[in-house]
Amino acid sequence: MIQIQLRPEVESQLASEAQARGVALDRYVEQIVEARSAATVDVESDRKRAVEEMLAFRHEYKVTLGGLNLTDLIHEGHRS
Repeated sequence: MIQIQLRPEVESQLASEAQARGVALDRYVEQIVEARSAATVDVESDRKRAVEEMLAFRHEYKVTLGGLNLTDLIHEGHRS
């Protein structure tokens, strides 16, 4: 169990939103936090899947950097 103290204007706004949705304020805040947590997990999952897809593309199409490695490209960028 966690307790938080909200500024009065924030609590009032959340209370209005909760009432409009027909839920208790504490349950409404819990729903907001749970949704935020789920969204963070989705972003990390999406990012991991995107990296895996890029690596698969690279292997499937034999994409190379023409003999250069990433470190060389980074150093080249710093020289410009």
